[in-house]
Amino acid sequence: MEDILSEWEKLSLTAEEGTKLSLTKSKNLKSKEYVLAAKFLTKRAINVEAIGRTFKPLWRAHNKFKIREAGDHVLLFIFELESNAERVLEQQPWSFNKHLVLFQRYDYKTPAKNLHFIKAKFWVQIHGLPMRLLDPKIAIELVSHDEKEYEKQFMDRSSGSEEI
Repeated sequence: MEDILSEWEKLSLTAEEGTKLSLTKSKNLKSKEYVLAAKFLTKRAINVEAIGRTFKPLWRAHNKFKIREAGDHVLLFIFELESNAERVLEQQPWSFNKHLVLFQRYDYKTPAKNLHFIKAKFWVQIHGLPMRLLDPKIAIELVSHDEKEYEKQFMDRSSGSEEI
């Protein structure tokens, strides 16, 4: 053990090796990317290649997109064009193999393992309303009321308490 320590003490950096590294000059950090984090709500293992092959024709991205694994059924979809990422978000909800996929914008500031996927968009169609209620203002009122109520119920359930 002492031999290793004595050899270790002999090591030193040259002037070239000792220069500081600046990551802000990195080409990867300067390029403008539009990233969506996606949580796949399944217990099965996810096949990144199959997901890419499935979503590519559905999303019709003008430029290709990249996929990176972020762990715990979370993938990062990296788009070159903001319009492609926005289209994916606007056309929600998405599913893969009959399992819901939750999306949110991602900016690399938060570690992917700390992301919270708590919202999903759904289309709701209401049938059988009286004619006097078929008005855009009433529809907005119904949706905004339901959104607030469901969000409150979800937050109560996720915090461990439940209303009765």
